[in-house]
Amino acid sequence: MRVVFIPGPAIGHAFPLVPLGWGFRAAGHEVTFVTAGDALAVARAGLPVLDAVPGRTTSDMQAQFIRDVPRLFEPIGADPIGEMEERKPHIVAAWDPFVDAHVALAEWVQPDLVVYDPIFAVGPVVAAKLKVPAVAHSLGLARFTPRLLRELPGAVALRRHGVALPEGISTVDIAPPSLVEGGPAELSMRYVPYNGGGTVPDWLREPVTRPRIAVTFGTLGGPDRFAAGVERVLAAASELDVEFVLAIGESAAPADLPPNVRVTGWVPLNQLLRGCAAAIHHGGDGTTLTCAALGVRQLVLPGSPDELVTGELLRARGLAHVLGGIRELDAVTIGRLLADVELGRVTREVRAEIAALPTPADVVPRLTALV
Repeated sequence: MRVVFIPGPAIGHAFPLVPLGWGFRAAGHEVTFVTAGDALAVARAGLPVLDAVPGRTTSDMQAQFIRDVPRLFEPIGADPIGEMEERKPHIVAAWDPFVDAHVALAEWVQPDLVVYDPIFAVGPVVAAKLKVPAVAHSLGLARFTPRLLRELPGAVALRRHGVALPEGISTVDIAPPSLVEGGPAELSMRYVPYNGGGTVPDWLREPVTRPRIAVTFGTLGGPDRFAAGVERVLAAASELDVEFVLAIGESAAPADLPPNVRVTGWVPLNQLLRGCAAAIHHGGDGTTLTCAALGVRQLVLPGSPDELVTGELLRARGLAHVLGGIRELDAVTIGRLLADVELGRVTREVRAEIAALPTPADVVPRLTALV
């Protein structure tokens, strides 16, 4: 069977789909990814990739979104989940300039099954044109349902291609049922962290002699949040008997570092987190779910609208300490993170919940039965 995977053209949209792609490949099926921009990095996972928009990067696509749909990047108010719900159709529509190129390549693959990123209308368009089943693959905690493509502005691509939204599109959730927005979908799948491959540095194999805390602020929060977050961590480091690992890239490191602060270049996040007691991060889906799957306590400083939604869902589940601003990050806050007994209990509970879910290999037969 031939399966096409169509994530939005960004690493954070493509990497979560890799484990299911591996599952299909291991079961003997032909797997092809159709994507663009930074998401072409899935080729390093050993999966064939077609570039739908040659020459474009994810950063310049995002710049186009900011120019064309500035309201998506406006500050969000007191009700992040409710306000994001109003923005979701516009988020789907923002990707529309890149839909047709992805559709053309996906049609060329001639798949028997389409697995797609639910913020991207390509999957339903291809499925409708080829009359094959489609499956939405979630990316994190927030819920993007096929219904977003039934009405404008999300329905633009379907109307342009002269097709209707296929009925009965199933969703595969990678967030555990107790955490996902709106409750679980038809099929929950164990989150298997994939953060890219790479050589594990020697120091990660050394015994951890005091609590280790990973720190990452992502790449899309802007230099001000990045610099301010590093400054706050460095200020707290001298007051705490912990080891901080700043996953920010060695070239961005300040000149003078406290002895209990290590700066690292790119390291597979799941490998780094295995030895960590906690993580301080921005609330990105991949970081959040990797921490949850590995049972790592989380201190989250959300900034963008989607991160604020994730922060609210984490807060509701009791799975993280969520800060209202970078100024709240200090030694006292970090100490509370490490000492919170209830947070430790919920973290272990969610880790067990994720481990009990069907693996990608388990899910493959259920999806092939759709064909």
